Amino acid sequence: MKTHRKILIIGGIVLGVAILIPVIRHYQLRAATEAYIAELRTKGEPIDLAQVIPTPVSPDKNSAPIILKAVALLNTNSDVLSTNSPLAMHEVAPGKAMVGWQQSEIRDSSGTNSWKEIGGALAQEEAALNLMMLLTNSARFDFDVQYAQDFDMPLTHLASEKKITQRLVTRAIYHLHLGDANTAAKNIEALFILVNGTDDERLAISQLVRIAIAQNGIAAVWELLQSTNVTDENLARLQMEVSHVEFIPAELNFLLVERRGDLATLAKWHRSNVESDKYFLLMKRAHESLGYDTDDETFWDKAKFTYNRFMWSYWWSYPDELRGLKGYEALMNTVRSIETNGSFYKPLTEQTKALDELGISKLNDSLDTLFSGQFDFRSMSSESIVTLGSVTRKIMRVEASKQLAMTAIALKRYQLKHGNYPANLNLLVPELVASVPLDPVDGQPLRYRLKADGTFLLYSIGANGKDDGGDPTSSEKDDSAKFTHYIWQNIKNLDWVWPQPASASEVEAFYMQPPK
Repeated sequence: MKTHRKILIIGGIVLGVAILIPVIRHYQLRAATEAYIAELRTKGEPIDLAQVIPTPVSPDKNSAPIILKAVALLNTNSDVLSTNSPLAMHEVAPGKAMVGWQQSEIRDSSGTNSWKEIGGALAQEEAALNLMMLLTNSARFDFDVQYAQDFDMPLTHLASEKKITQRLVTRAIYHLHLGDANTAAKNIEALFILVNGTDDERLAISQLVRIAIAQNGIAAVWELLQSTNVTDENLARLQMEVSHVEFIPAELNFLLVERRGDLATLAKWHRSNVESDKYFLLMKRAHESLGYDTDDETFWDKAKFTYNRFMWSYWWSYPDELRGLKGYEALMNTVRSIETNGSFYKPLTEQTKALDELGISKLNDSLDTLFSGQFDFRSMSSESIVTLGSVTRKIMRVEASKQLAMTAIALKRYQLKHGNYPANLNLLVPELVASVPLDPVDGQPLRYRLKADGTFLLYSIGANGKDDGGDPTSSEKDDSAKFTHYIWQNIKNLDWVWPQPASASEVEAFYMQPPK
C-alpha cells in the first residue's frame, strides 16, 4: 500500500474518530439527563403541566374581577400618591421607626405634601378602594394565569395587585391621621385578604409580589398599633388575617411549576432556534429598558453568539440542565425540611452546602445576567436556581415579620384589656394566641422582654441564627454611613427587632442627615 494512501486512511480514521467522539459524548450527556428525568417520574415527582398547576377557581367564587375593576377605576394621574405618599413604619434609626400618621406633613426626597393634598387625591380613588371593602376573608383570586405559555405568559395583574394594595396602605395611614382607626383597620384587612387569596398562584414572581404586599401590610399594622383609639375587635379581625398568611406551601408549589417550565422551555429550544430567539430578544429588551445600549454588537459578537449557541445545543445544555434539576431537588428538600421542623436556619445551611457541592452557589443569578446582558451558555439553566434559592431567605424574613406582627397585635390587645403589657408571652395564651409564638429562624419562642419604662423588646434572632440580645444594629458597623433608610430586617442586622416609635427629635435628626 502506497504511503499517501496509508496517510489518507489514517487521516480518515482520525477524522472519523474526531467526529464520532463528540457525537457519542452528545448522546451520553443527553441520556444522563433523560435518565434523571425518568427517575423523577418513577419516584412520583410531578413533571407534567396538568400535575403542577392549580385547580381553577369557579367563576362564582372568584374575586379577581373585583381587583381588576378597582384598578381600572384608579386615578392614573395622581402624582401626589405615586411620588410621595405617607410613609409607613419608616425606620429612622436602629430599632426606631417614625409614626407616619403623626407627622405634620409628608416629606421625602421628591418633595413635601400636605395631608389635605393626600385626602384630596384619595377622594378621587374612593370608588376603587370601596370595592376592596367588599372582599371577605374567604375570597379567592384566580387571574387565569396561562402556565402553558411559560416565558410568554402575561402577568399584568401583578402590577395591579401592587398598585391597589399601595393605595390601601396610603388610605389606612391617612385615616389614622384623622383618628379613624376603624377605617384604617378595614383597609389593612383587605390587603391581607388579597395576600391570603393569592397563595395558590404558582410562580416565583407571584409569590415575591405577595411577599412585598405582605411586608407593606405589616408596616401598616405597626402604624395601626400606635393608635390610641384602635379597638380589640379591629385587632382580633386583623390578627386572624395575619395569622393565615403562609408562604412555604406556596414555595413548594411554585418550584414544581418552575421546574416543569424549565424542562418545557429547554425542550423547545432544542427543537428550534426560533424558540430560543424569543428568550434572547426578551432579555435584550429587558436589558434596554434598564437604560443599556444593545445596538453596538460587532460581527465577532454575533459570531461568538452563534458558536456558543451551537455548543449549547449539542453539549453544554445537558450537564447544565442536569445540574439545574438537582438544584431544584435541593431547594425542594429545603422547603420540606422547613415544613417538617418549623424553622429555617438549619435547612438553609444545608441548602447552601448542597448547592456548593453542585457548583451552583458560585454562579451568577439570572438578575446578574439581565443587568450585564452577557449570557453564560454553560449555566443558563442552573443560574435560575441561584435566583430561586434566595426566595427562601425572603420567605424567612416575611415569616419572621408575620410572627412578630401577630405577637405585637396580641400584646396590644393585652394592653387594652389590662392597661399594661404582659411580663412574658405565656400570659397571652390561650386567650389571645393559641400558643407562644415561635421564631421561624430557629423554631424557639420569639424573644420578648418587658422594659422598666413600660415598653417592650420583641425580636427574632435574624439571619445569622444567633441571639444577640435584641441588638438591632448591623453586623457591618459602617452601614449607617451608606443608607438614609434603616431596614429593621436587613439581612446583616444582628437581630430583627420590632421597632419602637421614634421620638420627635429622632425623626428630625433623621431628616437633618445630609443626602448620601
